[in-house]
Amino acid sequence: MNCNLSISIRSFLVCTLLLAGCTDRDAPGFEEAATIPLQLMVNTVSGSADTRSVVSQTGTPAGQVGAIGVCLALASDGHSAYATPEASSTLFTVSGSDVWTASRPVNLRSVQARLYAWYPADESNLATVDNGTTRTVAITLPASQTFDGANATDCSQTDYLYGSASATAGDATSITVNRDNNNPMIYLQHALTRLIFTIEYKAGRVPDSEYDWVKSISLEGPFRAGAGTLQLNDGTLAFSSSATPVTLTFSVAQNPQLPGDIGTPARVAYGLVAPKGATAQSVTVKLVLGQKSTSANDRTLTATTNLFNAEWAKGNSYTYKLLLDKNDITIKSVSIKGWTDVSSGSSTEVPPVVG
Repeated sequence: MNCNLSISIRSFLVCTLLLAGCTDRDAPGFEEAATIPLQLMVNTVSGSADTRSVVSQTGTPAGQVGAIGVCLALASDGHSAYATPEASSTLFTVSGSDVWTASRPVNLRSVQARLYAWYPADESNLATVDNGTTRTVAITLPASQTFDGANATDCSQTDYLYGSASATAGDATSITVNRDNNNPMIYLQHALTRLIFTIEYKAGRVPDSEYDWVKSISLEGPFRAGAGTLQLNDGTLAFSSSATPVTLTFSVAQNPQLPGDIGTPARVAYGLVAPKGATAQSVTVKLVLGQKSTSANDRTLTATTNLFNAEWAKGNSYTYKLLLDKNDITIKSVSIKGWTDVSSGSSTEVPPVVG
């Protein structure tokens, strides 16, 4: 898991010409008799794929990409219909040993088409919207998420992906196809940012294995959430509301965790959020701790920090390191990694900014 790309897909478009000798076959509105089914050979990156939300592989098990949506638009403008919706969009599902099957065939002409791919998708919801520049699909990003404290992948938020012709994380190189160019390489890129929180006891703090179970972490700041759209050309998210103060809450659904010992931080919370640009607004962090099996004695610790001012880039993972003292928390640093980098991989360590 030391590469930035999430999933690479090799698409082979096999053309069988059923009718020859046609004239003006590239004229607008002309549909050639050749049907061109997409037959996918799938190469996946290595890595964990044990859950439903944060995906890193393709396949049939839960937590892997088992289906993708594909649609075609005119490459000349990137958004106009290449053919009728039924003839230019399809759902691919995987079975067996990386065998992908289309729900219906699409047709390629000599005219260049822009190919869009996205996840998640299902047969009942393949509709894309022409916004005058690209195609978009609807997404939902709630401000409250739940997670399983026993791993770093099983959270309630869907991991939205979009297609690119490049394996570089966050890239948006266009994918073009036509009758004579039918073997593009497609990489599925993460459109969201992953946050991970770790916590360890501060020097001198006596561990408490009864009352220090982490229940949730909340961030109040200039974030975005709610109903929105995903642009299929570059993964940009758009929301109906602007980035006003929004509280992002990550609550444990099961398996709460205790802080780690000094020098060995324990992962206690994580989630998927909308990317954001750099800001100058401080963020309020609230940490709820208590007994493992009851909320009767829960307590909330609060801290204000500017460590969240940096950009959150799509396809990147940000690990915020917290220190727990007797009655307060502090933010130690943040590590920035690629989505699939393991803890021993390269990262950028950003300490708190004082002042």
